[in-house]
Amino acid sequence: MGYTDDPEGYERAVEAKLQPKSIRFALMFASLLQMLHERLKLVVLDEVREFYSVGCDDSGRSVVNEDAYRREVLDRAPKNKFRASLLWLVESEAITLAQADRLDDIYAHRHAVTHELIKYIVDPDERLDTDLFVEAVEILKAIKRFWAEIMVFTTVDNPGEVDLDQVFTLDMIVLQRCVNAVIEGTRERAGE
Repeated sequence: MGYTDDPEGYERAVEAKLQPKSIRFALMFASLLQMLHERLKLVVLDEVREFYSVGCDDSGRSVVNEDAYRREVLDRAPKNKFRASLLWLVESEAITLAQADRLDDIYAHRHAVTHELIKYIVDPDERLDTDLFVEAVEILKAIKRFWAEIMVFTTVDNPGEVDLDQVFTLDMIVLQRCVNAVIEGTRERAGE
């Protein structure tokens, strides 16, 4: 809908977008999307690379077998480290290829929201894609579960006794609390 199509309707739509509760939601959603993006980068880029650690140097920093990392991960998509790492996770059965592909859409939306937030606050035709956010959380959970499984099977005496669906990392607990706070705040304001 454009201004020329329906000036009064467009004005009402802009006014609705500029309500404090709508603005608060957009700002909260943008921050959650950014937090989620940073978590995804960590579990995809850093943790895949760390998988190829062969120990620590004298300062305590991880030493990575760069040849194996390049050969087994980076060579999958030489111009895109993130994509290469996703493909490694797909082969490791942490996520599906469809989930890896979906992260491209999630990344594009995060990029648009981060760099054009004012458009999402003002423009009646622009919508924050909460479904993409939910999908991104599910993909993050799948990857975190994969890393938890590796940790459990390499460090616990009886790994079969551990319910991997009950393993929660601090970052996931914090992210879930943030999501709950936004949902709760949105519901409270909707009831006002």
